[in-house]
Amino acid sequence: MKITGPRSDRSEAGFSLLELVLVCAIMTIVLAAVFNGIDQVTKRSEVEQTKVDLTQQGREFVDEFERDVHQAGYPNCRMVATAGVASNCPDPTTNLFNPLVAGNPLVAVGLVHVDSSLVIFEGDVDGSGTVSSVQYQLVDSAGNNPPTGTCPCKIQRSQVRKGQPPSFSLELENVVNSGQSTTAGVYSGGLTIAGSTAWGQSNNSYYAAVSAFKDFPVFQAYDQSGLIVALPQDLSVANNRLNCTSTSNTCIKTIRLTINLLANGLTGVDLKTNVRPVTTLVGDARLVNN
Repeated sequence: MKITGPRSDRSEAGFSLLELVLVCAIMTIVLAAVFNGIDQVTKRSEVEQTKVDLTQQGREFVDEFERDVHQAGYPNCRMVATAGVASNCPDPTTNLFNPLVAGNPLVAVGLVHVDSSLVIFEGDVDGSGTVSSVQYQLVDSAGNNPPTGTCPCKIQRSQVRKGQPPSFSLELENVVNSGQSTTAGVYSGGLTIAGSTAWGQSNNSYYAAVSAFKDFPVFQAYDQSGLIVALPQDLSVANNRLNCTSTSNTCIKTIRLTINLLANGLTGVDLKTNVRPVTTLVGDARLVNN
């Protein structure tokens, strides 16, 4: 009988070092591509979520503003009598409220003041039966109204019982439009957008490349014919165009709110492009009691 010694079976041999190196290199390339794709998807998801958050915050604010304005002027001078006043509503020749009527805490005189950065009106905005004085104002980064410094700016809201001093709370941040309307379709005066981009260009030159982005006014007013009303308008000025009377042909019927929002510089930057997302929202609030 012939006895043979052990022999290697090639089918049971392991991988060579070269083969292992090649496999590792291929797996590294594939995994790098996969993780890069995941990273890009994550970044895009974060940016889209930032845009959604901006839009949602702005939309909620616009809805609140519209609801408030819809109640401006209720209950009005035709619904509540003022003791000692023969004619409870504005004088049709001057469009001015009698001071006794204007000071009556049970009467909402409607619009009190409207300009590009401040709206003041009176009305039972919460259905409580109490007339409130409501103010919306745009303030610059230092908290000034009229805004004179830099943006991003903030819009604040105050709601107090009629006759009390305003008490503002923060409603909306990162607003970058602060301009004024001189004539229909002509806007200017928007504040500088502070800060710089990640690559050193000023935010003002990059994000406000289109001048209307920062020069567009926050508040605008239109009469019943849809024509723009020159601002500012104040109730204390004779022949104003704020509140309608039985003989007036020109008065404010709609207030337009326009907000251009710029994402937060720390948490809202697009990690792929280093650009801060922007969004614009517009709301038209019609005065149903005017």
